[in-house]
Amino acid sequence: MSTSFLEQITNGLLSLVYPDNCTICKSPHTNNPFFICTPCQKMITLNLPPFCAKCSRHLRNPEKNILCPQCQKTNPVFDQAWAATRYTNAMKNLIHLFKYKNKTALCHLFSNIIILFIKNYHINMNQYDYIISIPLHPTKLRERQYNQTDLLAETLSKEFHIPLSKNNLIRQKYTKTQALLNEKERWTNTKDAFRIRHPSNFLGKSILIVDDLITTGATVCEAAHALKRAQTKYIGVLALSIT
Repeated sequence: MSTSFLEQITNGLLSLVYPDNCTICKSPHTNNPFFICTPCQKMITLNLPPFCAKCSRHLRNPEKNILCPQCQKTNPVFDQAWAATRYTNAMKNLIHLFKYKNKTALCHLFSNIIILFIKNYHINMNQYDYIISIPLHPTKLRERQYNQTDLLAETLSKEFHIPLSKNNLIRQKYTKTQALLNEKERWTNTKDAFRIRHPSNFLGKSILIVDDLITTGATVCEAAHALKRAQTKYIGVLALSIT
């Protein structure tokens, strides 16, 4: 009796942590380790070449320009950015769950997508001295209890044996949620949002910023501004998805 009762409790807890149903469509995911069914996985749109030479956004007409319209307009501060997927409806839903609904198990799927992208396109990870993630303001971190970009950065740090720098890039300004703002407001919202706590640690170093999503690029550009002020040598950005 007691063994059966314990098994019921254990199975109940496991079903909470490792749900039987697909995270997106709620159909059985048949023990898929990524917690989404195969049809939903196929809805994820990978970011494919031709790439913008600056941010890796897919180019529709590479014969005319090597930069996407966004990069032509904003001239990003970072040296190079890469994104593994395109921000279609499937990724929009998944990132929302990952970011706001405590579906941290999705980190396994997302990390695998990013790692395969890095290997497929031969991105030179050996050039980086440190990996950092886009930080949350302490108030938002208390509300959410976790930072989804930390989870991605930690996995990539382990996979490529690059030291993870924690708490040196800090968000000093409480900002509104970028998704609620228009393009102009996003740039104003992130102005002077970040600073480097110990600039000497990044002096002359190559830094890789990890984020979940690039839309206008305002957030990663403002983080790159802070890194430039610390006299870093090279700034790369690696994101899960891009609009």
